[in-house]
Amino acid sequence: MTRTLLALSALSLLPLSYATTVFAVRRLVIQVAAGGRGVEVFRAVPVYRGLPHQLAVTGTGVEKVTRVVGSRGLLVPESGLRRSMDALQLGIQVDPGAPLGPADLRLHFANEAPGPEVIPVVVLRNGRVTSVEPRKVAPGQRVILTFTGLEIGNAEVLAQNAYIGARVLPSGSETRCQVELTFTRPGTFEVPLYDQAGLPRPGATLDAPGGYLRAAAAAVEVAAR
Repeated sequence: MTRTLLALSALSLLPLSYATTVFAVRRLVIQVAAGGRGVEVFRAVPVYRGLPHQLAVTGTGVEKVTRVVGSRGLLVPESGLRRSMDALQLGIQVDPGAPLGPADLRLHFANEAPGPEVIPVVVLRNGRVTSVEPRKVAPGQRVILTFTGLEIGNAEVLAQNAYIGARVLPSGSETRCQVELTFTRPGTFEVPLYDQAGLPRPGATLDAPGGYLRAAAAAVEVAAR
């Protein structure tokens, strides 16, 4: 019988990382870094297709882990395990074709009569938005923006103070997404999208919006006509 670890609360916000606390036979603290700024995680560790991640696990006796086994598409090389007193660091490579959705990492010990410790994981899209049409719109008018890119399915819109009433229209795909919204002021703005199955990938800096990566051609100029 395995012991599933449920993430109950976040301990802190860490630069370039996520932080969460999980409880089972051991009390483990898990931090995962995949670039960007820190955000809170409450249920499962988010990982993104095609990206390497670093996990730091702390808890009583966790240095006794002998191997870590990931779900399909999650590779954890034994050569990358780093152990110290009550701490374990490991690298995860998420395959670009890893199945989306719930997954897990299983921490195996030499003595694990009840079974391995299980860390819940969610595999998310690592989307890239390459363009948007129209590129220029007027403020105060309801508009429909058509984004194109790769792996931008299951999208939701991150809230920003430059627009209101944003909603994703149905019938999108992994390469096309339409968003209806109203810009409230002039300027040049990004409209960040993210995989709504989990947390948005954090932005590279505190001021940068997160979500799918965006090319310069995906920005919208808002100006009076």
